[in-house]
Formats: sequence, structure tokens, C-alpha cells
Amino acid sequence: MDGVTFFHYIHKKTILHQMDGRLKLFCMLLLTFSASLASNWHHYSLLMIVIVSSLVISKLPVITILKEMKFFAILLMIILLMSGWLLAGRLILMLMIGIVMTGTTSLSTLKNAIEWYLRPIPFVPEVQIATMINLTFVLIPLIFDHYVEMMNAQKSRGIELSKNPIRRVKFTALPLLERTLRRADEMVYAMESRSYTHIRTKPTFKTSLLDWLILTICTIVSVAVVWLF
Repeated sequence: MDGVTFFHYIHKKTILHQMDGRLKLFCMLLLTFSASLASNWHHYSLLMIVIVSSLVISKLPVITILKEMKFFAILLMIILLMSGWLLAGRLILMLMIGIVMTGTTSLSTLKNAIEWYLRPIPFVPEVQIATMINLTFVLIPLIFDHYVEMMNAQKSRGIELSKNPIRRVKFTALPLLERTLRRADEMVYAMESRSYTHIRTKPTFKTSLLDWLILTICTIVSVAVVWLF
């Protein structure tokens, strides 16, 4: 079975992979906010330069990722027809930013970064919230994996040739939902069987000069998108 790289962490030894998770998460939020405000070709060009540079630096499989954008082709087409290229372009930028983030950041690092940001907020259970977000990022790539596995199995049976939408939903959407919910239950049972608790040793972080440089670049890009164009 061919796997997918969409929203999967891909271990590499690059600057972005080794970057402080707190600063990387902040950079992602800055760029995502900037993408949500993009309104002309200057904005899109600037953000695409940053995203493509990030993909090259992180050594992620760019060609494979572009091919796997087909998972969102229908959604993008609907948005393009209903809302125009502006909103569709923003969604593509956000997807690519998310791909860079998840491809270069392990789930444990992401969880620790979210927990660190939430810790100063009073009356907020930062560990529980970070764990829930972490589990969400665990399930997202699993959904794509299950989908590819099911489609490969159905191709061998000729089901993908059916033009009946109800039949396609019956053999694709419903089994996918069932497998996802079952997988979520298995994760909960596994955590309970291991006596999972939110009382844990606080994670440590290490920040380098390159990390601050990347943050500075992302900040400049965001300011340029918001104020200069």
C-alpha cells in the first residue's frame, strides 16, 4: 500500500526540524494570519516565496505533497466557484503552511509548545488542551492513510468505477468514518490502560540564533502583508 506524506512528520536533520517548537508555532500563526489577509498578487508572491523556501530548506518531498493536494481538489473547486480565487488561494497558502509545520515538527514537540503558551493563562488546563490538540493531529494523517488504503482495496474490486454517488458514499465515506471512530476509541483505551495522567515533568526548550532569525523573517513578512501592500 502506498502511504501519504500529507500532515505526517518526516524526520530530517534540517534547520526547521531542529527549530524551537515555541518559535516555530508562533511563526506558523503569523504566516497563517497573513495568509488569511492576502488580497493581491504581492501578498501571494511574498508568502509563496517563504513557503517554497521552507519546503526546500526542510527537504520535504515537494512533488509528492503537490500530488497529494488532490485530496482537497473538490473543496478548492467548490470554493473557487462560489467565492472566487481569493479565498481558494488563501486556503492553499494555509494548507501549505500547515504541511510545513506538521512535516517538520514531531507531535511531542507540538504538544509541548502549545502547553507552554497556555501555561501562563489562569484557570486553563493547559496539559489537557494540548493533549486534545495533539490527538487531533494524530488522527488527521490516519484519516488520509485509511482513505488511501480503502481506495486501493476498492480499485482491486472495481468499486471506484461506480458512478452512483450513494454507492460510493456507502463504500467510502461510511467505512472511513467507522474506522476513524474505532481508531479514536483504541487510542483512548490505550491511554487508560497505561494510566495516563496530566502530571508530567515540564519540557525544556533550546533556542538558537537561527531560530530568532527565522522568527524575525516571518514577522517582517507578516508586517509587510498587513501594512505595506
